[in-house]
Amino acid sequence: MKGKILSLLIIISLVSCNKYSREKYPQFATKTESYKYVNSCYSVEFDNLNKIPIDIQNQFTSYLKNRLGINNFQKLEFKFGYALSDKPIEIERTKSESEILAILGQNKEKSDCDSIINFPVYSIIYELKLPEIGIDKVGINLMLDTNGKPIKDVDFPKAEFADKLIPIDSVHSELIRRKIPYKKLNIDLWFDKRIESFVWSTSTLIREGGIFGPSCFPEVKYHFKINANNGEITEFNNVQTSDYFFGSDNHYVE
Repeated sequence: MKGKILSLLIIISLVSCNKYSREKYPQFATKTESYKYVNSCYSVEFDNLNKIPIDIQNQFTSYLKNRLGINNFQKLEFKFGYALSDKPIEIERTKSESEILAILGQNKEKSDCDSIINFPVYSIIYELKLPEIGIDKVGINLMLDTNGKPIKDVDFPKAEFADKLIPIDSVHSELIRRKIPYKKLNIDLWFDKRIESFVWSTSTLIREGGIFGPSCFPEVKYHFKINANNGEITEFNNVQTSDYFFGSDNHYVE
């Protein structure tokens, strides 16, 4: 009995630790994530933009050019997308694709669809690489309804700020000025929806996590943050550190 209780406690501990482990952004959109924003009775996945109507393609193109700016739009790489609807929707697909969807249950009808949304809704996922400022890749997930109205906007600065992002070199300069050693130093980039800006953050790993894995009780010393749009340097609030990193409004960028 004691062994069973111990095993249960270990499982509970692991679940609790995983809750606080950071998930890297971009988190490629899944059906579950799509339904955070819209509940549809039908859905299909597509791997080619040419499989959706040309007017919908044009809506995405127009929106993203205005939202991200021409330069960043031209760097986008399409990954995949979803079409969500309250009625059966046809997307051109091969026989093998249809069979896989049937196995996964992704072509089954649901009930109680959203009634105030103009279906169908299209969710498209892109990647954007900005190595010139130290960003390996950023996930771009945009959802538009059939009239081109955004259901979910992208997590990225607006076009007027997108070309003014402060590079990682500015972080290096501040670290040198403060004489912060580079041993086990982490320089992370986050997108904070509250201020619609990327934020560089710096921290040093003092000690790895406990017996349940590196995400369990690591000891970290946080240094400072730099707003990547205006260069404003702010210190971490040690009391609210977990809220900053694990809140739903913040996403980690590689």
